[in-house]
Amino acid sequence: MLVRRLLARLLDWLLVLVVSWPLVHEPVVVVAAAVLYDAALLRLTTLGKALTGLRVVGPATGLRNSRVLARALVTTAVPGAGVALVLAGLGWREPALPAALGWQQPWVVAGEHLGAGWTGWLGPLLLAGGLALVALSAVESLDLRGTRTWHDRKAGTAVVRLKHLPGGLRGARR
Repeated sequence: MLVRRLLARLLDWLLVLVVSWPLVHEPVVVVAAAVLYDAALLRLTTLGKALTGLRVVGPATGLRNSRVLARALVTTAVPGAGVALVLAGLGWREPALPAALGWQQPWVVAGEHLGAGWTGWLGPLLLAGGLALVALSAVESLDLRGTRTWHDRKAGTAVVRLKHLPGGLRGARR
């Protein structure tokens, strides 16, 4: 079950990356798009979950929007922010981060890898913070008890395998 969940998450990230990166070239916007994709399709199913035969189920009373958003933030925003920080720490620049820090560098193109990384203490700090977020996300994802990880227990959800119809395609030919 854990391998299916990780594969579904990877497929969903790849879909969001392939669709949104050519449009915006901003890691922060790609992470936000992934959070919106995950939250919007939680009650239905994402493409990754559909391809791996998984579905998120919630309590009988339905999921409140706050729980949907909290689950999407934990499962998507934390690792996404970690990867964006790692890339920034390794020298991949995006205009939003330097602008937020008050630096104006109009010659830096989004996603362009510069030869020199961040100077001083900022690069290693971004790298360490990003690695910490990715590690936290990995530990949280591996806290699997049956069909529920930590974020599932907090949101009141579970990820289950879809059952195939009895007889499968053989029953359709009769």
